[in-house]
Amino acid sequence: MAAESSPPTATAKALETEASMSSSSVTDDSAVISTTQAKRPGRAGNIDYDKWDKKARDLVQDVEQQDQEEQEASKKALGLDGKYALSAAEKEERQKAKNAKMVKKKLEQFQKRESSVREELRELLGPVNLDDETKSSDGPKTVRITRDMIDAGKRVVCISDTSGASQNDTIVLTADLSLLESKMKANATQTPKAYPEDSENAVEEKQQEEEKERKIFGIIKCFLSNVHNCTILIKCKVISGTLELSHCTNVVVKVEKEATIATVQADLCEDLTIAFNDAPSGKNMQDMPGQKRIYWGQDKEDRIFHAGVKNTKVQIYRDGYLETERTVDYVKDGAKAIGNASEKEFQFVTSCGEDGELMTEAVVREGSTTGQNARPMTKRDLEAEKQRREKAANMAVHMAENMIKFKEVNKEGAKKVVKSTDDNTTVVDEAANEEDELEEVYASMSKEEIDAVVKECDQNKARGNEAFGAGEYAQAILLYSLALDKADELPDANDPCPAKKQLFPRDVVLSNRAASFLKLGQHEKAAADAQRARKINPQNVKALFRHGLALHAMKDYEAAIPVLAEAHKIEPKNKQIKEALQFAEVRMNQEMRKRMQGSNQ
Repeated sequence: MAAESSPPTATAKALETEASMSSSSVTDDSAVISTTQAKRPGRAGNIDYDKWDKKARDLVQDVEQQDQEEQEASKKALGLDGKYALSAAEKEERQKAKNAKMVKKKLEQFQKRESSVREELRELLGPVNLDDETKSSDGPKTVRITRDMIDAGKRVVCISDTSGASQNDTIVLTADLSLLESKMKANATQTPKAYPEDSENAVEEKQQEEEKERKIFGIIKCFLSNVHNCTILIKCKVISGTLELSHCTNVVVKVEKEATIATVQADLCEDLTIAFNDAPSGKNMQDMPGQKRIYWGQDKEDRIFHAGVKNTKVQIYRDGYLETERTVDYVKDGAKAIGNASEKEFQFVTSCGEDGELMTEAVVREGSTTGQNARPMTKRDLEAEKQRREKAANMAVHMAENMIKFKEVNKEGAKKVVKSTDDNTTVVDEAANEEDELEEVYASMSKEEIDAVVKECDQNKARGNEAFGAGEYAQAILLYSLALDKADELPDANDPCPAKKQLFPRDVVLSNRAASFLKLGQHEKAAADAQRARKINPQNVKALFRHGLALHAMKDYEAAIPVLAEAHKIEPKNKQIKEALQFAEVRMNQEMRKRMQGSNQ
């Protein structure tokens, strides 16, 4: 039985057609072909085989391209073109790659901003060549860093890639650097980015009073990297109070009384000496009249963090005399390899204990990412924190037993406070003031602890406002969230009601985060934040306005109108609120007409 023949393909048909055309041309023109033409290379009769090969290749290429386009169209129709993930795992991997790309972009932007303020000072004492003995023949060398060596706008000093002959060679950060001036404006003019579904449109906020230009003096930070065989003398103000060292050997760092170094980070260094000569603590970066001077080490926040550091001395001098000293070494101090981290990555902290002596402890818990209160915790810190919390809990229980039973206001407006005493008698105290009440209600935390938490919340709130003003709404949401999360540590977190003064204005931050969500078109989240802000402070007009805008964007005009009307009642002269209310009423009427037309049909 003969095999069944398959239908000819498009390529075969094209080749047959071309062959038939060529053969017919041979039959018709063979009588007039000359002998010379027949002998031409690549030709037989009048057939140009080179031309024939080119046409055949073009035809095959066209057919293959057509087949490829058909395959791609089929894949696209089936969702196999790679545009969409085929599985949850692939979708997760794509999201990871996207996130990594965003992180890389932000890192590049950060590095670009950082490089714009860094003053790189390389090879001040000569290049790094530890085998070069010719340096010692020139005698001790001293390099003084002054304002003349710092370019405009550069406030981060980075000393790197240099080596002296011995510790007699000196680099001095002179007191002249303390006169470097930086100007900061709180209300910088920036053009926000445009986002789709921006519900606020061009809503104008109340303009705050323009703050005056603020001036700060000194360098912001100091880095020492790949520095060897010398002495670094720091005599200038360091605004951040931070010094960082890495990959340094045989270096003496002297922090003088004019300097303001509170925190040191040393990594992968050897044979260092870090000496504090009457240096101030971070608690008094500037001496105030009548203020008692606190020296470095007298406050628990004065610390040296180090990892991979060998044979390094930490010294504290008072009036020229060595008061205390300690040698740190990551091997002798018991560094351990944990997971993928090597022994050199094990973190230690050296600080003064209650007896004033230096001590080195292992870091057992890393700090937070919010800046304030972000220092790593040692075992001693965790134990102290535990004791503090237990003491606060006991105090709260004790006060709960003797707390205020009821308060009433007399005709003169004085508050009568009735308390229980140990002998079950009652005592009326009409002189109780708000401070006493705060101490009673918020006794689970000390005033200093509350102030520290509120300070961190304010910092994240201010940074969030800056991000919002720059159009970085996603970053603003993150910073506002950090502020709110930190505020949850305050003792009034479970009862932030209008009847009591908030320790931190949560309603303002919630309202600001709602505005950020509106900018990104996330209306449900904006409505939730604005509603929470209203519960805390019903008179927060911005929270009311943004709640109404969010409901309007969700096309819930019936709910948006009373909210906007309430905001308009509080601020009747606010044009934006009035326009939003009118617009919502128009849309509501349109919706009602559509419903009526639909019911009539």
